Amino acid sequence: MPTAFVTGATGFLGRHLINVLREQGWEITAMVRNPATAKDMIGEGVTFVEGDLTRPEQVHKVMPQQLDCVFHTAANTSTWRAEEDLQYEVNVEGTRTILQAILDREVKRMVHVSSISTFGHHDVTITEETPRLGAESWISYVRTKSYAERKVKEACDRGLDAVIVNPTHIIGEYDSHNWARLILKMAKGELPGTPPGAGNFANGRAVAEATVAAFHKGKTAENYILGGPQASYYEFLSIAADILGIKGPKKPMPAFILKTLAFLLSFSKNRPMVTLEEASFSCEVANASSAKAISELGFQEIDLKQSIQESISFLKSQKLLS
Repeated sequence: MPTAFVTGATGFLGRHLINVLREQGWEITAMVRNPATAKDMIGEGVTFVEGDLTRPEQVHKVMPQQLDCVFHTAANTSTWRAEEDLQYEVNVEGTRTILQAILDREVKRMVHVSSISTFGHHDVTITEETPRLGAESWISYVRTKSYAERKVKEACDRGLDAVIVNPTHIIGEYDSHNWARLILKMAKGELPGTPPGAGNFANGRAVAEATVAAFHKGKTAENYILGGPQASYYEFLSIAADILGIKGPKKPMPAFILKTLAFLLSFSKNRPMVTLEEASFSCEVANASSAKAISELGFQEIDLKQSIQESISFLKSQKLLS
């Protein structure tokens, strides 16, 4: 029975990953901040241990010896500059802690969940060979995920066997805080306008399956983009509205209006409705290729309507959407 140590198990992708690992017969140890809450959320078949990425002594205490794989999915995904310090501590220093704990133990392999954002913005289709510009970004999330990925690469130079996956936008079951927020706001009539950007939407379950496949088939120190159909945010919300049987979204808001609104709101001491970072993300038009992951990992790109349907079904099951 293969053994896994998982960070971020209670997160959107983490829950999918736990499901895949259980189905494949892995022995799973998941580091979470509250084991009782995690067990209620995830169920049986997992050993939950208490730990926090910002507390190195806890990580070193709870990570078992002689693991087959450490799946590092945990990250601070905040898009508000007021939380930059904590984000750096979790994404960069937390990854450093995980790497050190791995190198101190007999761990066969690591799969690090990075982000498509580490490549930065490009006007051409992004592939694994595209230059990485994320470390130069003014956005803390992009910058810290880029630094974390660099640390994994540096550890590979020192002998670590690690594979890196770079998901695009993820949608599907268990999402209530990411792209599901747009669906909820539209359904409640609280969305002032549709963001003008576009991107690739990956299915949560498919990303988790490919993350486990990266352990079995991925090449050391290499990246694998995990994407899906490209769609504008207007198309994304139009599909959701059609599924819900409600009025479709408003026409896309001009980028300069959205960015100006975010700038004006940025002077608030509280988290604004739209942050400068969110406005920037929402105006980008990006496209990425999953060809390498499809060829080498058996990754599957799922129809966007199916992924949105899974997200809506989950929101209804949680009584967040009627």
